[in-house]
Amino acid sequence: MSSIGKPLRWGIIGTGWVASDYVTPGIIKSPGSRLTACLGSSPEKSRAFAEKFKAPHAHDDLAGLLANPEVDAVYIALPNAMHHAAVLAAARAGKHILCEKPFAMKTAEAREMVEACNKAGVVLRIAHQIRLDAAVVRAREIVRSGRLGRLAEVSLERASGLGSRLSWRNDFAQSGVMYDVGVHLLDLIQYVTGQRFVEVSAFTHPDRRAGKPDDTMTVLGRLEGDCHALARATREVGNAENNLIVEGADATLVTSPLRFAKEHVITIRDAKGGVEQESFAVSPAYDLQVTAFEADVRGERSLLPDGEDAAYTVAVTNAVLAAIDERRIVTVSP
Repeated sequence: MSSIGKPLRWGIIGTGWVASDYVTPGIIKSPGSRLTACLGSSPEKSRAFAEKFKAPHAHDDLAGLLANPEVDAVYIALPNAMHHAAVLAAARAGKHILCEKPFAMKTAEAREMVEACNKAGVVLRIAHQIRLDAAVVRAREIVRSGRLGRLAEVSLERASGLGSRLSWRNDFAQSGVMYDVGVHLLDLIQYVTGQRFVEVSAFTHPDRRAGKPDDTMTVLGRLEGDCHALARATREVGNAENNLIVEGADATLVTSPLRFAKEHVITIRDAKGGVEQESFAVSPAYDLQVTAFEADVRGERSLLPDGEDAAYTVAVTNAVLAAIDERRIVTVSP
């Protein structure tokens, strides 16, 4: 519900498969939200989306949707390079914003977007829905409780299907597994450990230096507490582990696959040989993302990343890109 107790009225900006298959159905399911308007890449796509989901308003341009007084909040799912202009416009229009990842392409743009939202007094959250999965939330609680002791190393892997790339996804400057999946991992490592990246090195395949979108990304980083971090995102592995491992001086936490599984299991092995396990049903993360955003609009802080979190992850991503291009260890510059 909104702050005045009425359903939060949403405008969808960008009607691709994530919006169509996951986020919009989550909005429709939630009693605290209502789909009001949409904007596709053409008037025809806007009307088709509105008809499919019974949205009252199908807009032909961004200005029209943002001027709609029946829209309280927008979900921005445009091509990555278009997030900057759309967030600034939405902030000026006084709309609360849930923006898809990657939040921005450049750190300076991210800072401008955060400042615009702060100035406008609108809620800004970024769609890192994996944060809300019950097993990830529990892993975070365990790690941050100190149960594992001083953190020495964390590794996180996530695979995605290798499908054909269409339209803007062929543009390596805003596409590739780096942006499709890798930014999730950079966010999650910091979210689970409570430590930010301070240095990174990285490689991709194909090599981004050749001007091609990458299908495998490997990042080695150092976190604030001198914990080492390994993140691997890939679209080239037939059956990846898709798991999280956090190793500490006193114990190690290992999850079962966090993707393409019917159940998630957390295992903790301590220094004395003790083993504990907890099991979790797979969470409807996109549905939870909608209700989390509703809570944020009500003034209740959810687990979704805010602008400050997102701007730092953009800085980490930019450092990763520099490390790939320059073949060196790069310090994160927020």
